[in-house]
Amino acid sequence: MSKQYTIADYLFDRVAEAGATEIFGVPGDFNLTFLDNVLASDKLRWVGNTNELNAGYAADGYARERGFAAMVTTFGVGELSAINATAGSFAEYAPVLHIVGAPSMALQDSKGRIHHTLGDGVFNHFIKMVEPVTVARAQITSDNAASEIDRVIRLILKKHRPGYLMLSPDVAKMPIYPPTTKLIDSEEDITSQAALSDFKQALIEFLPNKTTTLMADLMVHRLGLQNQLKALIADTDIPYTTLSWGKTLLDENSERWAGTYAGVASRPVVKDAVENCECLIKIGVQYTDTTTAGFSQDIDENVVVDLHYERASIAGKNFAPIALKDALQVLHEVMTSGITIVPKQFCQEMKPHEQNGKDDEPIRQDDLWHIIADALDDKNLVFSDQGTAYFGISDVRLPAGVTSYGQPMWGSIGYTLPASLGGAIASPHKRSILLIGDGSALLTIQEIAVMIKERINPVIVLINNDGYTVERAIHGENQCYNDIPTCNWQLMPLAFGATKDNSLILKVETAGELKAALKKAAATKDKLVMLEVIADKHDIPPLLADISAALKPK
Repeated sequence: MSKQYTIADYLFDRVAEAGATEIFGVPGDFNLTFLDNVLASDKLRWVGNTNELNAGYAADGYARERGFAAMVTTFGVGELSAINATAGSFAEYAPVLHIVGAPSMALQDSKGRIHHTLGDGVFNHFIKMVEPVTVARAQITSDNAASEIDRVIRLILKKHRPGYLMLSPDVAKMPIYPPTTKLIDSEEDITSQAALSDFKQALIEFLPNKTTTLMADLMVHRLGLQNQLKALIADTDIPYTTLSWGKTLLDENSERWAGTYAGVASRPVVKDAVENCECLIKIGVQYTDTTTAGFSQDIDENVVVDLHYERASIAGKNFAPIALKDALQVLHEVMTSGITIVPKQFCQEMKPHEQNGKDDEPIRQDDLWHIIADALDDKNLVFSDQGTAYFGISDVRLPAGVTSYGQPMWGSIGYTLPASLGGAIASPHKRSILLIGDGSALLTIQEIAVMIKERINPVIVLINNDGYTVERAIHGENQCYNDIPTCNWQLMPLAFGATKDNSLILKVETAGELKAALKKAAATKDKLVMLEVIADKHDIPPLLADISAALKPK
């Protein structure tokens, strides 16, 4: 006798169709029965996390690599633990489906004091709480299951932001017919051909004979337009930059790479290239206070060609609706049509970094990130936690093929440790390189246990600089609230399952030791590598010094 097809089966088939092959989460009594459907699926694999917040972070990292992720938690206590991660996914455009196991419909109808609730007999408090951080929500019933599951997942994929489904175990096991249509039958075309035609003509009139620079940012990545952008770069000669949010979108080793733009905190070459050109082409750019040193960009909007998510503009005149991919295609056509495009010349020569400290001296922040960058390769996913690590790596050239991730908009410290787990699971042919400070690591360190269990073998570079260095840079340099408990980081992985057979644990204090350790880490691909780097607690990367000065309380 064939197994009955249920609403849970329908849901998880759609999750797989959306692109996931794993589901993250934490079991709880309201989701246990339909987790059995995950285990029974030949399309999905369960990855259990150490807590719901980490599950949300892992799903976010997975979604950035794969384009979609799903996680399962239980009602109330579980889902609220994950809401910080969901908010980060919303702010940073990560398409994550959050499935919440809810009390049975009979329990909800009883309006009793059910555990994991507020005890008031009301069961829609929490679905209301996630409204600002999701693009779609639904409580699944036997009547609406197919339509609501499809609607929510489709909106997640369309908007590149999280969605939420509440599912009771009794509803989950109700029968339903399998889907007969594709989840995404065809890509929605939002572009007005009239607007696109007008935009093209305006480009033809605006672009010629102007010194030009191109700036790209995260929406190119979130919309999957990297190859389209690279084709434009390959067919033109203009210099280019990104904000730190869009780091590694483009080849940073080209002579045309101006550096990372960060407003007043920018290095002279990139600042001049962006702020003193006659035409600045912005593609998928979104300014934040942390990526622009407090919105300090000095850009004349009258020289800007701006390609947004669903509109384009030239010198402030809008053309809408136009999808970014269509605007980028038209831009490519116009720029390669034979008109004269003048590359903005750099104001000075771009010189390679020269190490400031000696190999036998304590590691300096103005050398640390260059040494790390030199050890990376094109199979690396770099996750840099908000703070010293993020601003340190943002200011250096990374090898071609490296993918860099951070969280400058939401900025939840500790995010990158579970996110690097999710990213590595999403792309098993790549290796996660986690750059994280000791203060951030304390929040999510237990997810190392899942890394070891999953055998993903990342390289964890933990900067031990004795506290919240980024906070010290902003305010309270010597205040006790920026101190953290003293931990033995060398023993920490052992508590979570590390052994000599599955892990390599190192500690360095000098630049020479760091170079040797990174070389050893790169060669040790079959083990998790934990590399503790001792750094001075008052030493900060140059970019962080400039940005923190701009962000100091006024």
